[in-house]
Amino acid sequence: MTNDDARDPSWGERNVVRRNRRRWALAGAGVAASIAFGLAGQYVTPVGSLIAPAGEAADAGSLLWAVGLLAAAAILFRLIWREIDEVQRRRLVNAAAIAGIASMVLLLLAQAAGQMLPFAEPMMAVFAGAAAALIAAIIFQRISS
Repeated sequence: MTNDDARDPSWGERNVVRRNRRRWALAGAGVAASIAFGLAGQYVTPVGSLIAPAGEAADAGSLLWAVGLLAAAAILFRLIWREIDEVQRRRLVNAAAIAGIASMVLLLLAQAAGQMLPFAEPMMAVFAGAAAALIAAIIFQRISS
Protein backbone atom coordinates (compact mmCIF):
# COMPACT_ATOMS: atom_id res chain seq x y z
CA MET A 1 0.00 0.00 0.00
CA THR A 2 1.41 3.41 -0.95
CA ASN A 3 0.83 6.82 0.47
CA ASP A 4 -0.86 8.87 -2.23
CA ASP A 5 -0.50 12.06 -0.17
CA ALA A 6 3.28 11.97 -0.55
CA ARG A 7 2.95 12.06 -4.33
CA ASP A 8 0.70 15.11 -4.24
CA PRO A 9 2.92 18.22 -4.31
CA SER A 10 0.58 20.24 -2.09
CA TRP A 11 0.03 17.72 0.72
CA GLY A 12 2.38 19.61 3.05
CA GLU A 13 0.59 22.88 2.41
CA ARG A 14 -2.75 21.27 3.20
CA ASN A 15 -1.34 19.90 6.46
CA VAL A 16 -0.06 23.37 7.43
CA VAL A 17 -3.47 24.89 6.69
CA ARG A 18 -5.19 22.15 8.70
CA ARG A 19 -2.78 22.64 11.63
CA ASN A 20 -3.28 26.41 11.59
CA ARG A 21 -7.04 25.96 11.52
CA ARG A 22 -6.85 23.66 14.56
CA ARG A 23 -4.65 26.15 16.43
CA TRP A 24 -7.05 29.01 15.75
CA ALA A 25 -9.95 26.82 16.87
CA LEU A 26 -8.13 26.05 20.12
CA ALA A 27 -7.38 29.74 20.66
CA GLY A 28 -11.05 30.54 20.05
CA ALA A 29 -12.08 27.82 22.49
CA GLY A 30 -9.77 29.32 25.11
CA VAL A 31 -11.23 32.80 24.62
CA ALA A 32 -14.78 31.43 24.71
CA ALA A 33 -14.06 29.46 27.89
CA SER A 34 -12.55 32.58 29.51
CA ILE A 35 -15.60 34.64 28.65
CA ALA A 36 -17.98 31.90 29.80
CA PHE A 37 -16.23 31.47 33.15
CA GLY A 38 -16.03 35.25 33.58
CA LEU A 39 -19.78 35.53 33.07
CA ALA A 40 -20.46 32.46 35.21
CA GLY A 41 -18.70 34.14 38.12
CA GLN A 42 -21.83 36.27 38.61
CA TYR A 43 -23.90 33.19 39.37
CA VAL A 44 -21.60 31.58 41.94
CA THR A 45 -23.91 32.06 44.93
CA PRO A 46 -27.18 30.95 43.22
CA VAL A 47 -25.52 27.77 41.96
CA GLY A 48 -23.91 27.14 45.32
CA SER A 49 -27.27 27.45 47.06
CA LEU A 50 -28.42 24.36 45.16
CA ILE A 51 -25.82 22.16 46.84
CA ALA A 52 -25.09 23.84 50.18
CA PRO A 53 -26.89 25.54 53.07
CA ALA A 54 -27.57 29.26 52.71
CA GLY A 55 -24.57 30.37 54.77
CA GLU A 56 -22.11 28.33 52.73
CA ALA A 57 -23.63 28.83 49.27
CA ALA A 58 -21.01 31.30 48.07
CA ASP A 59 -18.17 29.01 49.17
CA ALA A 60 -19.71 25.96 47.48
CA GLY A 61 -20.41 27.90 44.30
CA SER A 62 -16.88 29.28 44.25
CA LEU A 63 -15.48 25.80 44.70
CA LEU A 64 -17.56 24.47 41.79
CA TRP A 65 -16.53 27.42 39.65
CA ALA A 66 -12.83 26.92 40.46
CA VAL A 67 -12.98 23.17 39.76
CA GLY A 68 -14.72 23.81 36.44
CA LEU A 69 -12.18 26.46 35.49
CA LEU A 70 -9.26 24.18 36.32
CA ALA A 71 -10.82 21.30 34.38
CA ALA A 72 -11.36 23.51 31.32
CA ALA A 73 -7.79 24.83 31.56
CA ALA A 74 -6.37 21.30 31.86
CA ILE A 75 -8.34 20.09 28.83
CA LEU A 76 -7.31 23.10 26.76
CA PHE A 77 -3.67 22.72 27.84
CA ARG A 78 -3.68 19.05 26.83
CA LEU A 79 -5.14 19.86 23.41
CA ILE A 80 -2.58 22.61 22.84
CA TRP A 81 0.26 20.34 24.04
CA ARG A 82 -0.65 17.83 21.34
CA GLU A 83 -0.45 20.51 18.64
CA ILE A 84 3.03 21.86 19.36
CA ASP A 85 6.41 20.41 18.48
CA GLU A 86 9.26 19.34 20.75
CA VAL A 87 11.05 22.71 20.59
CA GLN A 88 7.98 24.59 21.76
CA ARG A 89 7.38 21.97 24.45
CA ARG A 90 10.93 22.39 25.74
CA ARG A 91 10.47 26.16 25.84
CA LEU A 92 7.24 25.78 27.81
CA VAL A 93 8.86 23.38 30.27
CA ASN A 94 11.77 25.81 30.77
CA ALA A 95 9.38 28.74 31.23
CA ALA A 96 7.26 26.75 33.71
CA ALA A 97 10.40 25.93 35.70
CA ILE A 98 11.33 29.61 35.87
CA ALA A 99 7.78 30.52 36.92
CA GLY A 100 7.89 27.85 39.63
CA ILE A 101 11.17 29.16 41.01
CA ALA A 102 9.82 32.71 40.90
CA SER A 103 6.66 31.70 42.77
CA MET A 104 8.68 29.92 45.47
CA VAL A 105 10.95 32.93 45.98
CA LEU A 106 8.05 35.39 45.92
CA LEU A 107 6.04 33.25 48.33
CA LEU A 108 8.93 33.24 50.81
CA LEU A 109 9.31 37.00 50.44
CA ALA A 110 5.57 37.60 50.86
CA GLN A 111 5.45 35.46 53.99
CA ALA A 112 8.58 37.09 55.44
CA ALA A 113 7.36 40.61 54.71
CA GLY A 114 3.97 39.84 56.24
CA GLN A 115 1.95 42.94 56.94
CA MET A 116 4.55 45.35 55.53
CA LEU A 117 3.37 44.77 51.97
CA PRO A 118 0.94 47.36 50.63
CA PHE A 119 -1.37 44.68 49.19
CA ALA A 120 -4.63 43.52 50.71
CA GLU A 121 -3.89 40.01 49.40
CA PRO A 122 -0.14 39.34 49.06
CA MET A 123 -0.73 36.01 47.29
CA MET A 124 -2.10 37.93 44.31
CA ALA A 125 1.28 39.65 44.05
CA VAL A 126 2.96 36.24 44.15
CA PHE A 127 0.66 34.99 41.38
CA ALA A 128 1.22 38.12 39.29
CA GLY A 129 4.99 37.83 39.72
CA ALA A 130 5.01 34.16 38.73
CA ALA A 131 2.82 34.90 35.69
CA ALA A 132 5.13 37.77 34.72
CA ALA A 133 8.15 35.45 35.03
CA LEU A 134 6.42 32.85 32.85
CA ILE A 135 5.57 35.36 30.14
CA ALA A 136 9.03 36.95 30.27
CA ALA A 137 10.71 33.53 29.95
CA ILE A 138 8.58 32.62 26.94
CA ILE A 139 9.30 35.95 25.25
CA PHE A 140 13.02 35.76 26.05
CA GLN A 141 13.28 32.26 24.56
CA ARG A 142 11.44 33.34 21.42
CA ILE A 143 13.70 36.36 20.93
CA SER A 144 16.98 34.61 21.72
CA SER A 145 16.49 31.75 19.26
